[in-house]
Amino acid sequence: MRALLSTIAGGPMRAATTAGAIVVIAAVASGSGWDLLRATWTMSLAACAFVTLYAILAVAAAATGACDDVPAPAPKEEA
Repeated sequence: MRALLSTIAGGPMRAATTAGAIVVIAAVASGSGWDLLRATWTMSLAACAFVTLYAILAVAAAATGACDDVPAPAPKEEA
């Protein structure tokens, strides 16, 4: 299916856009538009929760220094 969409639409982003448009058109045409809208709303809430949790963890890691690189000891000079 991906090869067919790439042939029709072009690159991967355009193929994903075409596939999304096909799903939306099919859902609306079959009378499932409200179900698709509810599913989209639910997934957007889940994505927002994930992004918020990730941002909180990133700020906490930066504040505690967990993401800082440990400096390597300087090499000893031999005489």
